[in-house]
Amino acid sequence: MPHNSDAAVRGKGDRRRRRRRWRWRPAVPRLLGVVRLSNWPFALKMAFCPLLAAVALIGMGLHGIMAADDQAGLIRAVIRDDLATAMSLSASANELQEINSSLYRLTTLQASRSSNLDVKSAIDDLVDRSTTLAEALHARGAPGAAADRAELLDAAAKLRVYRDAIDVFGSMLEIDFASAVEFFRPFDKNASEVLGLIDAISRRSIHDANSRARSSALIAERIREALIAASVGATLVLFGIASVLTRATVRSVRRIAVATENVARGVGQVDIEALERRDELGTIVRSLAVFQANVSQIAFLAHHDPLTRLPNRVLFHDRIQQALARVDRGHGFAVLCLDLDRFKMVNDTLGHPIGDALLRQVAERLQACVREGDSVARLGGDEFAVIMLNLDDPAVVDALATRIIEVVGAGYEIEGHQISIGTSIGMALSPVDGTAPYELLKKADTALYGAKANGRGTACFYEDAMNSALQSRRELEIGLRHALARDEFQLYYQPLVDARSHHVCGFEALIRWHHPEKGVIPPDTFIPIAESTGLITAIGEWVLRRSCIDAAGWPGDIKVAVNLSSSQFKDRHLVRNVRAALAASLLPPQRLELEITESVLLTESSMTMAILHEIKALGVRISMDDFGTGYSSLSYLRSFPFDKVKIDRSFIKDLPNDRNAMAIVRAIVGLSMTFGMSVTAEGVETDEQAVQLALEECDQLQGFLFSKPIPAAGVHDLIETLSPVAVR
Repeated sequence: MPHNSDAAVRGKGDRRRRRRRWRWRPAVPRLLGVVRLSNWPFALKMAFCPLLAAVALIGMGLHGIMAADDQAGLIRAVIRDDLATAMSLSASANELQEINSSLYRLTTLQASRSSNLDVKSAIDDLVDRSTTLAEALHARGAPGAAADRAELLDAAAKLRVYRDAIDVFGSMLEIDFASAVEFFRPFDKNASEVLGLIDAISRRSIHDANSRARSSALIAERIREALIAASVGATLVLFGIASVLTRATVRSVRRIAVATENVARGVGQVDIEALERRDELGTIVRSLAVFQANVSQIAFLAHHDPLTRLPNRVLFHDRIQQALARVDRGHGFAVLCLDLDRFKMVNDTLGHPIGDALLRQVAERLQACVREGDSVARLGGDEFAVIMLNLDDPAVVDALATRIIEVVGAGYEIEGHQISIGTSIGMALSPVDGTAPYELLKKADTALYGAKANGRGTACFYEDAMNSALQSRRELEIGLRHALARDEFQLYYQPLVDARSHHVCGFEALIRWHHPEKGVIPPDTFIPIAESTGLITAIGEWVLRRSCIDAAGWPGDIKVAVNLSSSQFKDRHLVRNVRAALAASLLPPQRLELEITESVLLTESSMTMAILHEIKALGVRISMDDFGTGYSSLSYLRSFPFDKVKIDRSFIKDLPNDRNAMAIVRAIVGLSMTFGMSVTAEGVETDEQAVQLALEECDQLQGFLFSKPIPAAGVHDLIETLSPVAVR
């Protein structure tokens, strides 16, 4: 039991020591965090540098004070040396005087010869000291130093004479003491004068040294006080300047931080006053202002159409979401999808700048049609959309659609051009037709296709049956992509006969699609799909090659007419394809006739004209189909030498009873004859029409009166029936 108790106590102590050890461990990172300069506040960083400068200045001042003290110490040391020299000289003089007195007594008492040596040694020492003092006075340049030096040197010379006299005195002692005393008396007088002079100069030197010492000490003290005052004053001034600069910089940086945060959040404006500054802060603020403008512009462009300034698809989806949030409270709404009719024609005819101006005017008219709170957006191209809020009666939506069709369909005048367009509208209601943005837009777009199918310029609500029609179109598009590979296309030919003899002059190639499930599909159903998907290029190349091969087997000079889509003129290989089809079939170029509509000339007319001239240079004939139904100018008839003009069936169906139609036909025939072009009338179904057109001098006729389009296998029989001479 005690053993276990001791173990428990030791365990508690160990745990306590471990806790104490781990308690201090987090202090190390905290200490490092404090020491790390990057963790310091910006204000402390700004004040740290001036503080270091102040400390450096104080250190420099203290160093200067210490240097001044050292200099004063050196001066005091020099003065002390001079004092020591002067005092030593004075002591030597006193010693010499005592020796002289002793020597004088010895002479009278007949002192021994050894005393003479001591006197000579003292005199030599006094001479050396006098000379040293004289040179020191001369080196310092003190007042009267030159005179003192001369006197000292003169005294030293006299002392030397005195020393020499001692030698003589010593020899004289041996001869005659009385004579020696008489001989030595004048030298003793000179020695006394020299000693007095040395004593006076020594005292004056001591006095001068003490005065200079006091002056040097006073100057050193004044210098030390001045340096201390200058250091303290400079430190205070620099610290004050640094504090002011630090406060201004910190305040400016804080303003920059606030402005940056506002720019990041998209609120507030950059300080305009700071824009006028010419320092680094002004540069930063101006950069922030430019950045804020760019951010605002980017944010605007992210949610708006740059051309019309209307909301784009992203913002439109967001507003549908907002409208859906109010549906639960009984506030329904409608989504309208709009598509401009004939806008592409305007864009291709008059250019993109005119098209852009037209889109801006359409946007303004749409905004004028809707109520406050409703939204108008541009989804892309010539597609617009409208959200009509707080909807209680669908009739209100129908009224809005009718008004939009009238307003948008009114004429436009842009840069002198009179422009007429229309719009088709599809409408979907929420919550009846859906409760999701994508679903509502999809159904409104489906209704838009239904409106276009009804003849354009109309509005249509979404119905479930429309979805099946759209699905059928998608199925046709998918099947069209595989039709060529599966050899599902077939050419039919309709004859063109002479207006007088009714003999066959040629055939127009018309394509049919034998769908494996839907049967024969007419071209007006799948050709628009082929043009929108880009498949028309491959289909057109196949029609051209197949029709040339079929026509090569026809008798005589019977021609074949092939229609070209405007989309095919975007293919840079069109001329090469025509040349290859003629070469592969060995068909003479003059037997091939290519028919184009007026819309072809509206799309990049310069390039189109160049392609037409290249084709005509091959010997191929060019015809203008459906003349009078497009929007081109009659100047095209003059700019390009067409071989034939085909009058559209819309002008033929009311003949011979409609005078206006007759006048148009007569005008077209006369115009064509003027330009040297032949004329073909399409859609001839009665004998009266054939007779009347012959009287109006049409060259060729085409229509069900003579034959419906037939497969290639029946062409020979039809030629034999209508033109027996040609067969023979």
